[in-house]
Amino acid sequence: MDVEMDAETQEAPVSPGRSANLRFRFPKTQDRSLTSVFVVGTLFSGSTLIGRDITTRIRKAHYVGELNNFTQVPELSHPSSGRSCGPCSLLGKRCRHFTDALRERVSYNDIFGMHEQLARSLGASVIIDGSKFVAWLRRALEQQRADPANRTPVKVIVTVRNPIAFAISHRNRTGEQLWQGAGIWRDTYVDALRTVNTHGLPHMVLRYEEYMAAPERSLERLSAFLHLPLDAKPDATRLHDTGGNWSSFVPYVGKKELDEYIARLKGPGRAEAEKFVEHARAYWNDDKPKEDTRWHRSLTAGEAYAVLSTPGLPDVASILGYNLAQVVHLAVRGRGSAA
Repeated sequence: MDVEMDAETQEAPVSPGRSANLRFRFPKTQDRSLTSVFVVGTLFSGSTLIGRDITTRIRKAHYVGELNNFTQVPELSHPSSGRSCGPCSLLGKRCRHFTDALRERVSYNDIFGMHEQLARSLGASVIIDGSKFVAWLRRALEQQRADPANRTPVKVIVTVRNPIAFAISHRNRTGEQLWQGAGIWRDTYVDALRTVNTHGLPHMVLRYEEYMAAPERSLERLSAFLHLPLDAKPDATRLHDTGGNWSSFVPYVGKKELDEYIARLKGPGRAEAEKFVEHARAYWNDDKPKEDTRWHRSLTAGEAYAVLSTPGLPDVASILGYNLAQVVHLAVRGRGSAA
């Protein structure tokens, strides 16, 4: 290894060979100070943005991104994203934490072992797993139950965006009907709430709209939830994570850097990245993302009804803290729009 290399570009040392289970490589004396935090929720719920703010502001907490994609777990991963460190890739650096060697030897069959490895490499006491799938959380809990020695504390952050905004984003991305997105929203959060309550997991609900309106207050809540200190100023040099929304990089590395990186991509990867950020470009800001108002005044009364008439959705929204009358008021264009 070149001893003159900057520490940021050096790869962390790895053991030779390959194992399906990281715990076979590590001492059995587990680090009791590690806490594993799982983010659960739908797409478009601000999980990546929130996770990166946690990394840059809350000491010893590190958002590591979408480990489901990094490990390519069947049926819960995207085949062409999340296989490397996003921030380092954008800046043309070789990440010393999310290495090719690590990717070859970690496994979705030992999620907590992967968390331990990343915590040691990153110097973190709280690892925040942004995989978002409730099924990923359940997989981890099943692995923990099968290993009596594993007493890693588990917490959950439920990230949520209001159902109308989600349904609109889902329609824009997939072309599906609003009611289809509404069903996904309802089912995801019913599953999330049922899972955390069944297993008695400490959890907090973080609404995207609330975070955007008062990020400092939300970070104070997160800091208290994680029992870690909140730094007064952000440190973007801490960022190392995999996967996530392309547009959420902008507040940390700048829109110029992201544009340059997308321009270097080839073929389907570039087309996919361009599509991902298409609706976000007008809202990019090198300091902080602007308030999310894209869904305001965007529906007729009939379209809003198509979302809210989803059986059970209003009840779930209420449990998650939404005032649906206020959401509808913001979403419907004009008064007395035709159905």
